Amino acid sequence: MSDGTVAEGTPAVSAQGRSTRRSGAESSRKVLHLLMAFSPQRHTRSAAELATVLDMPISSIYRYLSVLREEGLVEEARPGEYRLSWLFVSLANAARAAGDSLEVLAKPVLKSVAEAGGETTLLIRRVGWSAICADRVESPHPVRLQFDQGQPMILHQGSASRVLLASMKEAERERYLAAMSQLTEAEREQIRADVDTVARLGWLESFGEVDEGIWGASAVIKDGVEVVGALGVAGPLFRLQHADRARIIDLVVSGAAEISKILVDRSHRV
Repeated sequence: MSDGTVAEGTPAVSAQGRSTRRSGAESSRKVLHLLMAFSPQRHTRSAAELATVLDMPISSIYRYLSVLREEGLVEEARPGEYRLSWLFVSLANAARAAGDSLEVLAKPVLKSVAEAGGETTLLIRRVGWSAICADRVESPHPVRLQFDQGQPMILHQGSASRVLLASMKEAERERYLAAMSQLTEAEREQIRADVDTVARLGWLESFGEVDEGIWGASAVIKDGVEVVGALGVAGPLFRLQHADRARIIDLVVSGAAEISKILVDRSHRV
């Protein structure tokens, strides 16, 4: 087929149309990032704060907030400050009502790994280009890592995020890397190397990538062949010697495998 020819039955899309679609998708992603900027610890935020956190023009923040207020998803808590509406309680209840969600099925394993490892144990899921803390069981130690449920994290820092990034389809992963202009070429190559490591071992570890002095290890959770999340453990490096880290990695890998088996067994029962 020569250049400029459109196959019969295939709608012709102009360059302007393609650009509009990309722009629309990017705007939708920014709205989602705005919603995910709220958490139990940061339940009320100003437009200026959101603009800073999300690195967006404040005019865009006000535009997105206006749409979200019209749809009843966001409300003004005080003049100039915003919070999520009670509609999200209904959405959370809908997710909880599913009953056999990954969070529900994985909880006993999270508790077991946290008890055996003595460090904060996390269930991480990927939502678009963010990694989300779906559940956690905290360390009994007074000095421990704090993660909020629902807290979004970037995909290229931390063992759980990098496990999920490495598990993405190559085309989508490369789009993500291209969009992250702050990454150095060495960092991009390390992320590409992670793909082989995750495929071969099923886990990664990280040293101080999210918070200084924090070590983490995470392994993939699969529902059949599809990666649906990551099981991770994170704790201060000062109390985790080499033998401790090796033991926790074993717990993480076996825990992720146990959750994966639970998911497969559930599918066979349906």
